[in-house]
Amino acid sequence: MDLKDKQIFKKNITSPLIKNIKEYFLSDKTEEEKFYRFELEIDDTAGDLDPISWLLEQDEQVKTYWSSRNKNFCVAGIGSADMITGNVREYSANRYFVKDIFAVIKSRVSNSNMPVKYFGCLAFNENDRMDSSWESFGKAYFLVPKIEIYTLDRKKFIACNIFYKPSENKSKNDIFKEMQQFIENIEPLGEQTEVKKVRYESRSDNPGKEKWLKNITLAISTFDFEQISKIVLSRKTIFKLRKVISPVLLLMLLKNINIETYDFCFQNKENNGFLGCTPELLYSRTNDAIYSEALAGSIPRGSSAKQEKEFGEDLLKSKKDSDEYKFVFDYIKKTLEKLCRNVKVINKKEILKLSYVQHIYSSFEGTLKSDSDDYEIISTLHPTPAVSGYPKQNMNEILKRYETFYRGFYAGPVGWIGKDNSEFAVGIRSGVLNNNYLSVFSGAGIVKKSSPEDEWNEIENKISPLLKILQNK
Repeated sequence: MDLKDKQIFKKNITSPLIKNIKEYFLSDKTEEEKFYRFELEIDDTAGDLDPISWLLEQDEQVKTYWSSRNKNFCVAGIGSADMITGNVREYSANRYFVKDIFAVIKSRVSNSNMPVKYFGCLAFNENDRMDSSWESFGKAYFLVPKIEIYTLDRKKFIACNIFYKPSENKSKNDIFKEMQQFIENIEPLGEQTEVKKVRYESRSDNPGKEKWLKNITLAISTFDFEQISKIVLSRKTIFKLRKVISPVLLLMLLKNINIETYDFCFQNKENNGFLGCTPELLYSRTNDAIYSEALAGSIPRGSSAKQEKEFGEDLLKSKKDSDEYKFVFDYIKKTLEKLCRNVKVINKKEILKLSYVQHIYSSFEGTLKSDSDDYEIISTLHPTPAVSGYPKQNMNEILKRYETFYRGFYAGPVGWIGKDNSEFAVGIRSGVLNNNYLSVFSGAGIVKKSSPEDEWNEIENKISPLLKILQNK
């Protein structure tokens, strides 16, 4: 079946979906606020339908993409059936607006005929002062796409989400007609893009290298006075691109050179989006079962299998990286023990290999206490010492001495929430795109044995996948 042909796409995918919506949604006499979700499995025997390629073809401004690290779950969404952000007046006046947002999400996903997921992200620190590059997102951004094309365990589906609110005084018939028109405007799968490089005019680093080296030295000199053992300092690198580029296209190029990462893109308007490929899981939950990981330390992947093995062994033996890893490991384990009835370490101090870097990691599983919901988990786990420092107390205030920019969603929780399950990664290896300005963020864990020069080089290595697709010509 040629899914690039609009008539075939309509006949086999969009028309059957519209028929299902019409039959069930219009016949349902329920007059209460609820989500309706309709799904249809896609027959793609040729394996041509790649969700991110399909997403790139769509004209809709609001686009959402999420892919799990093992790639068994991937979703591309367009439009918004429901959106909740930190800029909404009813939440922004409340200092506990994130807790309120999670309560609303929990209520709405619980009242649905089929599993509905809110995809989104949270600011690293909701109390920090926001800058212009993040204003359109606010400090929290969650939405349910109107239309999703997703893959699950090698099967492919199209889904439609409708959030029915009687208080809006819009009839179900009118809602159906709007959705029908929206679905009929969906584009089929297009030809694969041939873009390989993105050209940029200029690059600026905040802080620059000289200031970075001074910051590291100064931070280490205050460890004893501040009674801290680790601090994670980050850098913001701004690229002025020669041409405006789609956030989805930029993510597609990054995905092609990244392995073992959670891939995400939240485009809230044309040429404006938060995107990244992060290796770091915060947690995943299915009912009361939780899984989490500790990730720290880094070393290049190596140019050969032999060098890769040697580098991995060096990383495990490194006193500096072992210290950094131990802070994260101990924190995750102790925090999970507060949230759970029991906690088990699945593996301890192993190597996670990415396309360009290797990390030390461990994994944990536990059974949550009855009062540990997603808000409680995130507010307790985040931020981990892998993106903030150790101990956690007063760390945000200390970070502000060295970082003169707003992190936004960088290093914050990014993922999704469903009725009985949820999954959040840590939004590192990420950037925000505002028209032709791309701000890329990356950080390094600083301990007493850190070398300022080495930490600068570590950050350069972490953003190397992006540098491979950028061209200064």
